[in-house]
Amino acid sequence: MINVAIADDSPFTCRLLASYVEEGGECRVVGIAHDAPSTIDLIRRETPDVLTLDLQMPGGDGLDLLRRLAAEPPVSIVVISGVTRLAAATTLKALELGAVDFILKYTPAAPVSRASLRREIIAKVKAAADAHPSRRAVAAPPAPSVATHVPPRAAGRAIVPPDPAGIVVIGASTGGPSAIGELLNQLSADFSAPCVIVQHLPAAFTAPFAAQLARHARVRVRVAEAGDRLEPGVALVAPGSLHLVIRPDGRVHLQPPVEKDFYRPSIDMAMTSAADTYGATAVGVVLTGIGNDGSDGLRRIREAGGEGFVQDVASCIVPSMPERALQRAGADFVASPKRIGQILASRRKA
Repeated sequence: MINVAIADDSPFTCRLLASYVEEGGECRVVGIAHDAPSTIDLIRRETPDVLTLDLQMPGGDGLDLLRRLAAEPPVSIVVISGVTRLAAATTLKALELGAVDFILKYTPAAPVSRASLRREIIAKVKAAADAHPSRRAVAAPPAPSVATHVPPRAAGRAIVPPDPAGIVVIGASTGGPSAIGELLNQLSADFSAPCVIVQHLPAAFTAPFAAQLARHARVRVRVAEAGDRLEPGVALVAPGSLHLVIRPDGRVHLQPPVEKDFYRPSIDMAMTSAADTYGATAVGVVLTGIGNDGSDGLRRIREAGGEGFVQDVASCIVPSMPERALQRAGADFVASPKRIGQILASRRKA
């Protein structure tokens, strides 16, 4: 049983979240708080596995509350976020401070049903519980950087890439903002290859996410636009509402998802197009996240002769994406995001 605490100043929201969380019988709500002081008291009293947290409660700043919770009994935090750009920036900062994931508040105009929202809440609460120190399985020691225990990559196909420096496509989901930041911070300003970043985020979060990365990275980071040419030392972030595909001329094509597309933006689509365009000079990186996005794309890159990097399970917030990438595609290197960045940086200087 997963013990969940809810912190929100709206009694209606608390009741709604509680009904969603307890549906199915795998979770139980052990307490509700409506302000910052009572949230801390609740964590101390009930020591829940997961806390759903509204960052805009009375009695204290939400980010300050997150910092204060770091000194309390360990709890995995799922932030309840608004949909504005300011709310997105605050939520991304919360992820930097240790929150596991976030859920967008339901609004009548939102293009998502209550049933979909319910499924998302339950899935993210379960994933956050798995990340809790007392519930998470003891991780094996980090795998060696050279992943000799997985299938070797295939011989490269005869493809003439638009840039001999190749391309690096980085994909992530839950836990990704911090992991991508750790990797990107290892790259120097003269990094010779262009980068594409595909992080599962809502559309309103893309610009704040790119700005957050740019504040610390030495490579240039910005949101991708249709027709952009991939450039060395520039990392383009796929917009949250669109799939990013790399055209044969090395330019970016953005296309809207169709109803059946579960992952938006799609890591598989970006990596597959990189394999088709860059062949053996393509590099794919699959980082922490829920689901299996990236596993087919990484397989295509390795089949084209390119390299595959996968985050080691021990350093993942949620390991299912890396695990499935290893099962379906294998990898040339398995390591922490920081180590992956160091390996790439050492080999791709201008």
